[in-house]
Amino acid sequence: MPEPSTPPSEAAVLLDIEDLHREFDGGHVLALRGVTLRIHEGEFVAIIGSSGSGKSTLLNLLGALDAPDAGEIRFRGEPLGRLANPAKFRAQNIGFIFQSFHLLPTLTALENVQVPMFEMGWPVRERQRRASELLEAVAMGHRLDHLPEKLSGGERQRVAIARSLANDPSILLADEPTGNLDSNNTDQIMTLLKKVHRDKKNTMILVTHDMEVARTADRIVTMRDGQVVSDERVTAEPDGTHRDERSHP
Repeated sequence: MPEPSTPPSEAAVLLDIEDLHREFDGGHVLALRGVTLRIHEGEFVAIIGSSGSGKSTLLNLLGALDAPDAGEIRFRGEPLGRLANPAKFRAQNIGFIFQSFHLLPTLTALENVQVPMFEMGWPVRERQRRASELLEAVAMGHRLDHLPEKLSGGERQRVAIARSLANDPSILLADEPTGNLDSNNTDQIMTLLKKVHRDKKNTMILVTHDMEVARTADRIVTMRDGQVVSDERVTAEPDGTHRDERSHP
């Protein structure tokens, strides 16, 4: 098993992931087999692997959408398995970005961004103000009243990114956020996500099968057959290219 990649600073550990196992279909599918990682405050981590490698299963566990069969995840030292209210934890700490956008088709862009805010009990005007500001921040201020069907794929993902920031989460979890986009929109969305990470200083964990997308992160964790097979820190060179400092099993 590779040693966890060393962070560039002494940032505190945000997620301590220890020996995770997850099975499906009565144990016939071993989705995760002993995954151990540490993710620090403010990191941008890409998790890469082919279909069936376990990367999306891991993301669901980190987002408290599912629970492991064995092992433990600690968020700032507190085990997720002991959460009394996982939905409240997600609403207060985590923003989700999905490949298929998951926008509600009957709601406008402005209304879709407000959905995570309902858990917070904010007044209508405060929700609308914040949603409008977030859409402006992702260059969608001119599409506030448009339904998803009137938006392009890239525009829908921008709305989804704005929605993921609605409650100012400490963690952004992105599952193949460019999977349904062409190369031009992929570049734009990754530039936007890097800007969000830089401006908000949150922790971003992105699942992808695309190495070019993964290289925009600060660190790349590679999975195969439910296990971590490498953990590398991406270092920008003076010419703008990237150098990988790899740790292998």
